[in-house]
Amino acid sequence: MIVDAHHHFWNTARNPLPWMTPEHGAIDGIFEAAALAPSLAAHGIDRTVLVQGADLDSDTDYLFELADRIAWVGAVTAWLPLADPTRCRRRLAELRHRRKLRAVRHLIHDEPDPHWIMQPEVLESLAHVVESGLILELPVVFPRHFGDAAELAARFPDLRLVIDHLGKPPIGSDRMDEWEALIRSCASHQNVYAKISGLNTSTSRPDWDVDDLVEPVKVAVDSFGPERLMCGSDWPVALLNGDYDRVWATLVEVVERVAPDSVRLILGENALNLNKLDDPVGSAAGAG
Repeated sequence: MIVDAHHHFWNTARNPLPWMTPEHGAIDGIFEAAALAPSLAAHGIDRTVLVQGADLDSDTDYLFELADRIAWVGAVTAWLPLADPTRCRRRLAELRHRRKLRAVRHLIHDEPDPHWIMQPEVLESLAHVVESGLILELPVVFPRHFGDAAELAARFPDLRLVIDHLGKPPIGSDRMDEWEALIRSCASHQNVYAKISGLNTSTSRPDWDVDDLVEPVKVAVDSFGPERLMCGSDWPVALLNGDYDRVWATLVEVVERVAPDSVRLILGENALNLNKLDDPVGSAAGAG
C-alpha cells in the first residue's frame, strides 16, 4: 500500500484561509478531490491523510464533510482550540464520532510567539489529546519550534508527535548542520515521527531535483530510522514550486536511493500503521 501522508483540501471562496496572501495566488481557489484523484491514481497511491489548513472549526467541519464522501481519504488531521481547554474538551467530544479522526494540528508557525505550544492552557489541552489517543502534528519550522517539540515529547511520553516537512530544513544553505542537530534531538525521543514532505518549498530554486533532497532525507533516515518516517506531497502547497507528479516521483526516487530496503515502510506501511488506515474505506484508483 502507498500512502500520501500529507495533503490538504480547501475552497477559499467558501472558507478563506487567514494566512493566504497575494503571493499564494497559484493556490488560491478550489483544491478538492477531483483535482487530486488523477495524480493519486497515476502513482498508485491507495490512501491519503488529509490535514487541516486553517485554525478554524469551519475548516475542520469542511474537511470531514469531504472525507466522509471520499473512500481514499483514510485519516483526517483536524484543528482543536488548544488555547482554550474547556472549549477544546467540548470540541473533542463533538468530533469523537468522526471515524476518520486520527490527529490534531495547530499552525504554530503562524503564531507570533514561537513558544505558543508551551502555554499552560495549551499544555492542559494537550493532556486531553493524550487521553483521546490522537496524534499531534507539529508544523515545525527551522529553527523555531524544535526545542519545544523535544520538550513536549519528553513531557508527554504517551503522545505520538509528528514533525511535518522535516521541520523545513534550510536546503542549500550553510545552516544544514544546525538543522541536523535539532532534528536529531527530536528524533532521540521514540514517540516522535516525521514526514518527508514540503521539501520542494523549502528551497526557492525552481530547478530543484533529487540531489537537493538527498541530504535532508538521509539525515532523517539516520536519525529516526526507517520505521518513523512517512512521505507526503503537501499538495496543493507543493504547487508553489512544482507539481504533484514531479514532487511525488522525486520523493520516491530519493527514498529508493537513500533507503532501498525500506521503501515500502516509508512510502506506505508506516503511515498505514500510525494512522490505522487499514479500515475498508476504498482505493484512490477508483476515485472521481
